[in-house]
Amino acid sequence: MLAATLAAAMALGAQAQPIGQTELQSRVETALAENELVALGAAVAAVGEAPIVAVAGQTAKEGDTTALPEHAWHIGSNTKALTALLYARLVEDGKAKWGATMPDLFPSLADSIDPAWNDITIEDLFAHQSGAGQVGALWLISRHNDSAQLTDQRLETARSRLTAPPKSEPGVFEYSNLNYIIAGAAIEQMLGMSWEDAMQAYVFGAESSNWAEGWGFGPPADIEGHKRGMFGGMKSVGHGPGADNPQALGPAGTAHAPLASHAKLLLKFVDNDSALMTDETREHLLMPWPDETADYAMGWGIREDADAGTLYLHNGSNTMWLSRVALVPEHGAVIIVNTNEFSDASMKATQTVLEDLIDVVASDAQQ
Repeated sequence: MLAATLAAAMALGAQAQPIGQTELQSRVETALAENELVALGAAVAAVGEAPIVAVAGQTAKEGDTTALPEHAWHIGSNTKALTALLYARLVEDGKAKWGATMPDLFPSLADSIDPAWNDITIEDLFAHQSGAGQVGALWLISRHNDSAQLTDQRLETARSRLTAPPKSEPGVFEYSNLNYIIAGAAIEQMLGMSWEDAMQAYVFGAESSNWAEGWGFGPPADIEGHKRGMFGGMKSVGHGPGADNPQALGPAGTAHAPLASHAKLLLKFVDNDSALMTDETREHLLMPWPDETADYAMGWGIREDADAGTLYLHNGSNTMWLSRVALVPEHGAVIIVNTNEFSDASMKATQTVLEDLIDVVASDAQQ
């Protein structure tokens, strides 16, 4: 099923854009106004075409600076699929392997890892099937005040979890940032560099990339995130440490990027002519895990759509932003919808815009 889906995307070649910039801008402005959001942005991109980007609103509720297409947005847990991609790049480079177990990934901890982890693999981490449990509020508070090197913080997080039995049942889906923090720590151990540096070297700044501009970690420089104030209403959170989760959570969700750069990178997941990953790697990253009955892959939820085909979707939020992304391989397209607040209104607006754009992509391909 998956191989056929990806083969269909490969056969499409270059695609005409399913929507024009004027129409996308109108949809974004309408959703912004109807839901009274601070800012809203969207991108639609097709294989072989430049992304179409639309942005409306303000960089901060308290100011009057207009959000611009080139500004970066926090993508939250949509970072996860990119961490899995990083590991896949290391597999292709001969530095890592699929099926690696926890003792394989952490040889320095092998003698102290609880035996219950011996058969848990890197795929189990990426698919939230490891039984790792959650990081918890205490971890978040502690890491915000931790002055140790990020690599040390992540290794200690992995050590403290892996030297005790899994918190929940392995082989049962439980979404958790901890899975990706452990995976990030493993990548750091095998490379001898931080996850951030590895992401820049192997993913964001990969050779011949056209998506490198504007990627970074933590709060973006221009647009500010927002959360509900003590007495109601949305309040901007600025750009300081309190504007994001602790840096140690990075592999699970601290990346930011402009819409165009994010869309260009996501296109590599549906473009079989891309040099960023082989067909085998692409199929491994997008296959349901641990078997075809699952609805989650390596950082992607999976959904079947009558018109669009197999969709790969994910949401990202640090409770101050909201980002929704979709891969539509059968139509060679990707979609991103972002906002700089997390609220009932932002959840409704981004979901509505995303679903409408999925319909546009599917209907355009049928014409």
